[in-house]
Amino acid sequence: MSTAAPKKSNKSEVKPKKRKDGSPKRTSKPKSSEDRKEGKKRDRRMNAKNADRYELYQRAVNSPEADVLFIEKAYEHYRGEKFPLHFREDFCGTSSMCAQWLATDRERTAEGIDLDPEPIEWGKKHNFGIVSDGTERMQWHISDVRGPVERGPNGKRPDITAAQNFSYWCFKERKDLLAYYRAVLEDLADDGIFVMDIYGGPEATVEQEEVRSLGSGIEYVWDQREYQPGTGTYFTAIHFRFRDGSEMTNAFEYEWRYWTLNEIRDVLYEVGFQDVTTWFEGTDPDDEEEGDGNFELDPIGENCEAWLGYIVAAK
Repeated sequence: MSTAAPKKSNKSEVKPKKRKDGSPKRTSKPKSSEDRKEGKKRDRRMNAKNADRYELYQRAVNSPEADVLFIEKAYEHYRGEKFPLHFREDFCGTSSMCAQWLATDRERTAEGIDLDPEPIEWGKKHNFGIVSDGTERMQWHISDVRGPVERGPNGKRPDITAAQNFSYWCFKERKDLLAYYRAVLEDLADDGIFVMDIYGGPEATVEQEEVRSLGSGIEYVWDQREYQPGTGTYFTAIHFRFRDGSEMTNAFEYEWRYWTLNEIRDVLYEVGFQDVTTWFEGTDPDDEEEGDGNFELDPIGENCEAWLGYIVAAK
């Protein structure tokens, strides 16, 4: 599967996991046709001045329903029928994955960690309407993901911790990545797992832009601005373009280190994870340039021009 921009497909065919009593998990309520029509009208009026960058980011990049289905699949791979209840989202931003996690079952709890309070406040206002009791089962920590998590005496340790959208690439030194992974390992429940997405392939470090339509004349631009092979430093940005010709330039900017899959796996084993597996996205049978949204266990992978995958580490 080849795609220059790191965006997972929403076309996952993973079935929702059932409780031990056989009942399916609750899912979020779909939007009505009137809501969709109103959304399209609002999109047509959108421009660089009045657009909400967090809303557009979520539409372009996030796939919380597919992500939650995958982490459940990965947990089942390691822990069988045990039902995971507590979830930790690192670099949580708007916490869309936490909201989806809570919406799937009333017994589930979640927590998010991020240094920036702005996206967290945005997420509180916009993402938790799908949850029957709002944010009552959710806890936020404005803190460094490498530090200890203050939960109190009755706090739960996570069954699953996730770091999505390659956010852990912010750690440019190996010692910092090692410290982060060690903190995750120590914080997990005894049978917990750690999930990260990753992308790579020859196109992943090519200095280029990829443009994708979000509908209604809005375009998402993934800008691989600069890659420095000597240091691994990787500069990227996200822009949004609108039907009136305006552009929200540098809506989000990143300065990362481009870590390879094998480097990541080595560090995970070094800090003490017992098993590390890789899962790669398949190819859409109707379009070889697109992924099919299904990530399957694969220790080797295919040497595509660009590929998407998950790394799952078990405690």
